[in-house]
Amino acid sequence: MAKPPRKRPAARPKKAAGKGKKRSPSTRVAKRAPGTSWRLRLGCWAMGIVIGLLGGSAGVYWVLERAALVEVDARLSGPVWAANGRVVSAPMELWPGLRVSASDVAEDLRAAGYGRVGAVGQVGDYARVGDDIIIHLDGGEVHLAFDGDLLQAVTPGGHVRLAPRVLASLQGSDGEARELVDLSDVPEALSQAVLAMEDARFFDHRGVDPLGIARAVITNLIQGRPAQGGSTLTQQVVKNIFLTQEKTLERKFKEAILALALERSRTKEEILELYLNEIYLGQVGGKAVCGVGEAARVYFGKPIGRIGVGEAATLAGIVSAPNRYSPTRHPERALERRDITLRRMEAVGFLEPGAAARHAELPLQVAAVPDGRWAPWMVDAALETVEGIHGQGSVAARGLTIHTTLQPALQRLAERVVAASLLELQSVHAGAKGAEMALVALNASDGAVVAMVGGRSYGHSSFNRALHGSRQVGSTVKPLNSMLAFAADPQLSPGSVVVDEARSFEGDGEVWAPQNHDKEFHGEMSLRDAVAKSRNLPAVTLAETVGFGVLASGLKAAGLAAAHGLPSMSLGAFDATPIALAGAYSTIPGGGLAARPHWVSALEEEGSPKVPMALRGPVRVVDARSAFFAEELLREVVATGTGRRAVALGAPAGVGGKTGTTDGGRDAWFAGHIGELIVVVWVGHDKGRPLGLGGSTAALPAWSRFVGGTGLLPGPAQPPDGVVQVDICTESLEPAAESCPEIEGEWLLEGVEPDERCHIHGGILEQLEARTQSILETLRSRFRPNRDRSAGAGRRSPTPESQP
Repeated sequence: MAKPPRKRPAARPKKAAGKGKKRSPSTRVAKRAPGTSWRLRLGCWAMGIVIGLLGGSAGVYWVLERAALVEVDARLSGPVWAANGRVVSAPMELWPGLRVSASDVAEDLRAAGYGRVGAVGQVGDYARVGDDIIIHLDGGEVHLAFDGDLLQAVTPGGHVRLAPRVLASLQGSDGEARELVDLSDVPEALSQAVLAMEDARFFDHRGVDPLGIARAVITNLIQGRPAQGGSTLTQQVVKNIFLTQEKTLERKFKEAILALALERSRTKEEILELYLNEIYLGQVGGKAVCGVGEAARVYFGKPIGRIGVGEAATLAGIVSAPNRYSPTRHPERALERRDITLRRMEAVGFLEPGAAARHAELPLQVAAVPDGRWAPWMVDAALETVEGIHGQGSVAARGLTIHTTLQPALQRLAERVVAASLLELQSVHAGAKGAEMALVALNASDGAVVAMVGGRSYGHSSFNRALHGSRQVGSTVKPLNSMLAFAADPQLSPGSVVVDEARSFEGDGEVWAPQNHDKEFHGEMSLRDAVAKSRNLPAVTLAETVGFGVLASGLKAAGLAAAHGLPSMSLGAFDATPIALAGAYSTIPGGGLAARPHWVSALEEEGSPKVPMALRGPVRVVDARSAFFAEELLREVVATGTGRRAVALGAPAGVGGKTGTTDGGRDAWFAGHIGELIVVVWVGHDKGRPLGLGGSTAALPAWSRFVGGTGLLPGPAQPPDGVVQVDICTESLEPAAESCPEIEGEWLLEGVEPDERCHIHGGILEQLEARTQSILETLRSRFRPNRDRSAGAGRRSPTPESQP
């Protein structure tokens, strides 16, 4: 058998020259497939580039996001918006008899933050029921009953104290009026309405909504114009707070990065609160209304928590074009937008089916709060006081709230009285054309200014004559000088006799010879009558007796800093402002204590408690008995003297006051009080042109109308301890005898009552008594035994000279 041939082993590859190592498997593969080498390398490079780009982008994004987070935290760590300052009134007080209408009170309630509703149900509500108003307060409901412009009744209690009203909102450096609110205070309906119109998927995205962007792009392409935006609510917050309004790709990119960062650093609720406080909602009264809190107050006169579904839909509907859909300027458009918002709320599930139609049936009710500053004289005075301490512009810059002492009802009454009185005065007296009038009212107990009018028209001239108009006070000083004289000489009283006779004084080579207004002299008269009739010469003589310097020192202590020691000071020949004179007059009902007028009670910085203003306390000028005597003089002026028209013009009987007129009738005054309320009215021309009218003609009517409109009553005289009343003969002005035909009660200090009786009627009585006794003795002697007759022989009958 033949053997099969043997196979030859494969030849071994030769070693490369100079190479002693084996090739790697990869090398062998490459060697075997040289056609795939460049594709593999290209893929590897491409993959590397993609990975590098992705990694680089991630790194860039990480850097951008970190920078955005830092920017967000930095911007939101401090105040987001410029602060807004405010000036507010004192807590509002109302009482029966006050001249105020239901509409006036409703306006004050809106400005104080109360919400008008159909039927009160919670604290802060008020409702109009016919001509009346019902307010829901912490202690329950209060009913205000009106008869035209008269508040007839306040039940229960007869008096109510309400929250302060806003007098002025002061825009910060950004020029925006804004009232910040917490999301917890915003009604759910408002949040839902805003989300329905601006970003229904707000709680589903993380700052940027691709679905929203895609929907906006498609809608805009279909309509061929920019009809819908793709920005989320978060992006709108970023655009308004962090960025400018320019439309560039760079800004949009940065907006998206910041929106994502904002969503990472803040909760959805915090972002929504930022949005609701930031959004611009129109121009009203020349100011930008920003945030739902300010919009609710401006458009509806309500705090944000009291707006209803329809009002919420109205605000949400105007966000896209606030001025075009303004409820005050374009109510029809605003109503249309409201209904669109209601339907949108129903479509996204925020309202139950059919609710939109029900709310759409209701009318759009706009109750806009008046624009601008209310009570501008007081606002200016308050700002002047506070910024004089803290610096110009500090109130708005720091977001301070100034609490004033103003009472809105009395301020409104004062403004109306001044306007009506000047109009009437001008129509009757040619010299009053163009005249100005100032009125100030303050509490004698603490000097709090409750009403202040600085002129005929703030728009015409903002100069505050009540605060800065310094003019000669004239005869209004006479009761004050008399009060100081009572304190200096306990023997003096309102019934003391003074002499009305010619006098003259020399000084610096000149002779001063004062005259009475009628150029006549009436001789002896009581001090009460001298002040009531405003006789000049008795006032000068009294001042000379006490000492001009003594009286000047007392007047300065009462607040009249310009008082001097010359004889002419006794007739008010020195300057004072109406408010300074009111402060001096507070001494009279104040029992001898002069209150220091003030109009700012406290300051409040956002987030901090109120800080009361440091105030000077009252100053003891005279004792209570001297002040009481001066009050008697004021009552007499109105009862029988130069102020006797006051009651006919509206003031209640029993009030007290004093007229004042300066040389040539340049200045006309009336100063007085009703209870503890001091009221001073000045009338005159700014440049001192003669008015030609006295205080009883020019100033008394406005004073009387204001005092009568307060609804206050003067009350009976309340003498202090140590004061007694005695009967005085009206003819002799001495303590009355039993036979005096006319007597009046007069107040004296206890212990200084004279022992002598009326020298006119008292002497006759004594003579009659003596004559009667003589006749009786004669008759008795005729019927007595001789021994008795001899006993009486020594009696003498009255001589003929002693008989009347």
